[in-house]
Amino acid sequence: MNFKSLSQSVSVKTKTIVLVLIVIITLSIIFFFIRYLDIKNFAARNQLSELKRVTVVYKEALKRVRKFYTTRGYANINSYGVEEAFAKNDIKSLHDLSLPRWKIITKENKYLSSFSFYDRHGKLLIYFGEKSQSQLPYFNSVKKPYSGFWYGDGKFAYHTVSEARDKDSKIVGFVVFAVNPGYFLAQIRRIMDIDAHIYFDSLKHKILFSLAKDKEIEHYIKNSNLLNLKEIRSNGKDYLPYIINGKGIDKNSNFKIVFLQDISHWEEIVDKAILQSIIVMILLIFVTVIVINYGFDVILRQLDELNQKLVKSQSELKELNKDLQLRVQKEIGLKLKKQKEANEKERILVHQSKLASMGEMIGNIAHQWRQPLTELSSVLINMELFFERGKLTKDRLSTKIEDANTQINFMSKTIDDFRNFFSSGKQKETLSVSVPIKKVQKLMSASLKNNGIEFIIDIKEDFHIFAYPNEMTQALLNLVSNAKDILIERKIKGAAINIVAYSDNSKHIIEVTDNARGINITPIDKIFEPYFSTKHATSGTGIGLYMTKIIVEKNNAGKILVDNGDKGAVFKIIFDS
Repeated sequence: MNFKSLSQSVSVKTKTIVLVLIVIITLSIIFFFIRYLDIKNFAARNQLSELKRVTVVYKEALKRVRKFYTTRGYANINSYGVEEAFAKNDIKSLHDLSLPRWKIITKENKYLSSFSFYDRHGKLLIYFGEKSQSQLPYFNSVKKPYSGFWYGDGKFAYHTVSEARDKDSKIVGFVVFAVNPGYFLAQIRRIMDIDAHIYFDSLKHKILFSLAKDKEIEHYIKNSNLLNLKEIRSNGKDYLPYIINGKGIDKNSNFKIVFLQDISHWEEIVDKAILQSIIVMILLIFVTVIVINYGFDVILRQLDELNQKLVKSQSELKELNKDLQLRVQKEIGLKLKKQKEANEKERILVHQSKLASMGEMIGNIAHQWRQPLTELSSVLINMELFFERGKLTKDRLSTKIEDANTQINFMSKTIDDFRNFFSSGKQKETLSVSVPIKKVQKLMSASLKNNGIEFIIDIKEDFHIFAYPNEMTQALLNLVSNAKDILIERKIKGAAINIVAYSDNSKHIIEVTDNARGINITPIDKIFEPYFSTKHATSGTGIGLYMTKIIVEKNNAGKILVDNGDKGAVFKIIFDS
């Protein structure tokens, strides 16, 4: 029997069933393949996103640690007696002065390994915590010691270096913090709930830092070629390894961060998709046979139902994509809300600062007017006496009127000075530093004089700055007003406030000092925080110095520093020349 005769002997129903089955099987395979690709692509995007997030978390943690411990190092250097102890290599003094700080910072971070002091030649003076190397390890390997990961003496840690300098800016020593790399793994686990591993491989040593304590995974990382990592299985789960290359202080200290993403969930989805496709295909075949036996109308209805199921499955995949987009939009919305709240808070602080300044200015106007009002009263009384005695001649009347006009003109000039102070001035301009200083002198001289406070201005160099004139006046006025208040509060004898303007190398400096015995706050920079005040609650708002810092650093591209001098507080406003 040839093919033609065989074809004629097969019924139409059988032909239809075979044709439909072929179509169904083909479509099922195509659908499965498309769904499989969708799941794989989505999983790949998710895995790439995870890698980027881990990288961002690691870099942010690295940035915070460098800034935090470098700042801590300089804070310790600037502590009382530390610079002198460095200059003299006084180990006992360094120990006694730094031991309390070590006890505090070890409570803040359990991953802090050591706290060390080296002299100007990189020789170890003293250390706290784990034993430090006797010689600053990278002192001779680079032009200048700096922060980063370093391997030495069988140890691998993150080092931060702060330089101690004398008054001539010569290096007298170094303060070094060493942080266990486990800190960065803890940050990744805390923020992303994922375990990462730091792996260092030298010619002699292989060091692995891990918080998970999974011996199987640790063995795999130590003994595998990290350039060809593939999927691994541990504790009944499948993981896909990723690597972030970490840079050390030199190339011999480079390392790798390895994290394993659990892909069991995605494999379950793929397996489920395969199973669903097989089940659907079997059902389709079974239903097709039944439907063809009972009529094409039933077949069409069943095919329609199956089509709806296919659409639903595709819709579920789309919903997964939409859910990810909604989460991103929600995060962006929260950040915008927080930024808006921060802007509103700053606006309120600016408004409160203006109100406080207005109150201060009203007090200054009262001081400025007290003397001319007294003089004006005296003129009127003299005129009355001369009139009662019949001695008020035309010349005397003219003289007294002229005296009265002089006092009135002085009072009018005072009003103009204060009114100009409150004008917006929202246009930057190049101005001599003497302009805001002399304006503060006009506004504050009477108030300071009435309170027995000597006001000394020493403009060694009348340099130019590019700034908002009234804002710079406001900043200097806040510093002088604060100094005046503390001098009055502490009842200082021979009270004095100095403003000195000078240049030092490439810096322009305005220095405001007083003799009120200094600021008793640790750390001293805390005085720049909003609503923090050392004054009594009835006389301090806690926003004056905060607004001064905003004006100088944010609005006028300067920098403000505070320290305690021999007699009192020393504020420095610094501009680049």
